[in-house]
Amino acid sequence: MVSTDVNGRRFYVDFDHIHTKSKRSVFYWQLSDYAKPAKTGTLSVKSFEEVDCGIPRKLRILAINFYPQPMAQGDLRKMINKPTEWLYPQPGTSGETVLKTVCPLAEKK
Repeated sequence: MVSTDVNGRRFYVDFDHIHTKSKRSVFYWQLSDYAKPAKTGTLSVKSFEEVDCGIPRKLRILAINFYPQPMAQGDLRKMINKPTEWLYPQPGTSGETVLKTVCPLAEKK
């Protein structure tokens, strides 16, 4: 677990399967566990993400899977394999914390 947001969602990064493409680019799986089910019944989301560790740091979600139980358990409810536009996490958010955690791994490359 790398962060918890104000809504109680917990964010995990799979450090065993991080791939660094360059000193700026990191690919990783993230798991988000919700404190309460979303309106769709989703309790967890597993996403494959790319981070550009340049300034400003940004990320995009390459694929995302929705699950009815915590920790990506239960039958997969929905899968989206279409990359999002680049997102710029706001300072002090869980998104920024995740980027601060994974970017040093790219910088070591």
